[in-house]
Amino acid sequence: MGLLPLLILPVYLGILVAIFYLIYTWVNKFIALRQEQNDLLREIIKRMDTKANG
Repeated sequence: MGLLPLLILPVYLGILVAIFYLIYTWVNKFIALRQEQNDLLREIIKRMDTKANG
């Protein structure tokens, strides 16, 4: 009875840390992709404006 909780607790903590790490990386990747998409859209709009005006 004394050894089992000592083995289960680190496994639980490891799983929780892994889940939070994956969520953190996914959120960062999503934010970076959104920023890149916004930059691309800005560049496209800028080029369309120069073609329309020029």
